[in-house]
Amino acid sequence: MLKVCKMKITNIKIRNFRLLDDVEINLEDITTAIVGKNNSGKTSFSEIFNLFMNSKKFDFEDFSITSYQGFKKTYDLYMEITPENKEEKIKEILNIIPKIQLFLTVKYNERDNWNNVKPFLTSLDKSDEIKILFEYSPKDTEKFLSIVRTNSVSNDDLMDKVKLFYSTYYYTTIRPYSETENTELIEFSDLQRLLQCHFIEAQRDLEDSKSSNTKLSSIFQKQYDYKTKKDDNSSKELTEATDRANKEIEKKLEKFFEDFISSFQQFGFPGIDNEKLQLQSQIEVENLFRNNVRLVYNHNENLLPEKYNGLGYKNLMYIISKILSFEILHQDKKCDLNLLFIEEPEAHMHPQMQMVFIKNITKFLSDKGFNVQVIISTHSSHILTNAGFASIRYFTKNQHSATIKDLRRFHTKLSEDATRQFLEQYLTLDKGDLFFADKAILFEGVVERLLMPIFIKKIDVTDSTKLSEQYISYIEVGGAYMSKFKELLEFLEVKTLIITDIDSIDPSNSRKTVEISDNDTYETSNVCLKSWLPAKTKIIDLLSTTEDAKISVKVRVAYQTKIDGAGTKCGRSFEEAFILDNLQYTLNNKNNLLSISNKLSTYTDTENIKNNSFNIVNNVKKTDFAFDLLTHQEAWVVPSYIKEGLIWLSQQ
Repeated sequence: MLKVCKMKITNIKIRNFRLLDDVEINLEDITTAIVGKNNSGKTSFSEIFNLFMNSKKFDFEDFSITSYQGFKKTYDLYMEITPENKEEKIKEILNIIPKIQLFLTVKYNERDNWNNVKPFLTSLDKSDEIKILFEYSPKDTEKFLSIVRTNSVSNDDLMDKVKLFYSTYYYTTIRPYSETENTELIEFSDLQRLLQCHFIEAQRDLEDSKSSNTKLSSIFQKQYDYKTKKDDNSSKELTEATDRANKEIEKKLEKFFEDFISSFQQFGFPGIDNEKLQLQSQIEVENLFRNNVRLVYNHNENLLPEKYNGLGYKNLMYIISKILSFEILHQDKKCDLNLLFIEEPEAHMHPQMQMVFIKNITKFLSDKGFNVQVIISTHSSHILTNAGFASIRYFTKNQHSATIKDLRRFHTKLSEDATRQFLEQYLTLDKGDLFFADKAILFEGVVERLLMPIFIKKIDVTDSTKLSEQYISYIEVGGAYMSKFKELLEFLEVKTLIITDIDSIDPSNSRKTVEISDNDTYETSNVCLKSWLPAKTKIIDLLSTTEDAKISVKVRVAYQTKIDGAGTKCGRSFEEAFILDNLQYTLNNKNNLLSISNKLSTYTDTENIKNNSFNIVNNVKKTDFAFDLLTHQEAWVVPSYIKEGLIWLSQQ
């Protein structure tokens, strides 16, 4: 059973930092997975910790875009100050002037180090919780606004002046957070005793191409320094070995360079004092690791350089080595809280390595007894599907700001246990690419899966859409299970097209499959159409459904529609709908469409094919039909109901 860290950060809030204008995220006890499309704020989440924890300078571009309006509003209020309203205006200004803020909520218990907790307590704190506020804000707001006013010619150059002078007046503070009472600033040393943050960046390589120095050297050195500090005798054998090596090398040097040393005598050296020149070996333990120790791997007793290893293994080795160095730091500092940010660990790893990484890293840290919470940002669906459904935090961008969606909260609010179990199992089957997609398409079977790239290519050409340039997640799921995605898609707010079949049946005749007609007793057997979109059961109602009724926020359903306005002729399935929209193609290729050629052999005109479309595709092998269309794809058009849906998706 995995160990749960004692003290832990349970909640993080960020305001006015880049895309993270006003976000909140709950952390898991051990591992939290951060996912989302590019430029959705994932890197910014770790970077704000890096800036605050390492006392780095904030750039003006670190303020969120919405902060700019805050600066303008603050300045307008400052310009309205009079002797009579000054106190009121200044109070309002202090509340709204943009500040970059990081709030941490920390839970602790009686076993934790009270001396480290005490500086962060306020009189209103709960017995098991403290809150910490990191803030980048003006030290003297009035002076800041005054200098901006003095140098601004008009409101048009206001932001230029704010950008010019902000760094002089803004500074970083750390304090216990309370909504109702003023708290004293905390010394950075107090924070360091409580919290340490470690970062493993996305760009990783063990070898430095510009020098002979391996990037693991510093890690080797830390390991040595730590063991020596902990036990003075631990390095005794290593020191003795280097002394012996130096003496042996000096003997060899004296013999090898004998002629070289003696040649100095020709120039009057060593002189009257008869000094003797000799070469001395300077191998020392302290600099042993700088250029003299290198990681290699043994391949059938042949020692090969580390650089000959695959990039995936090099990446993994670096991550493990960095964690070990963090462990040493942890042993020295004895911090109660440790955050480990790992950015895109999947770099160069093959899918199997990615799948086991997140499980192994969690177990590795637990076995080491390293009290740490891990935050992994990833674009890997393989890592995501093994992270655990509830541990996922989904970042999505809306114009100038990001939103963070908590899958644990969603997990607990799912309406049915069966839906929860289905989604967990589905995502475990490596279908996590939904979390990285611009858009999604849900469809029923193998035919749509095989033909979807062709559909999109044709629509891009005929209707100038650009779907092929977008990252679309293709989800193949049976019609009976499509509705189970309803809550997840609505929660994630992913633009989604559902392509499904109208599936007409006669409920009075043992739910027999029937050809679509104007019979008002016929119904659909499609659960999605009945329970989700457009939430209608009768076939005649589905055929008369408006465009708006097929759409719910960012989700649209597409199913077969009538081929003309006069009658009710409509395909029941994809295969029948395809034939009805491609009558001339079907006739021209009746010998080439092997899956239905035996049924087409007697037809000589398109009207007969149209009237008998239901029987033509009855019991057709769907995969064979799809391969027929792949083989002869030039002349046919995309079925109208699918075309309408794809055009809608392209416009979202």
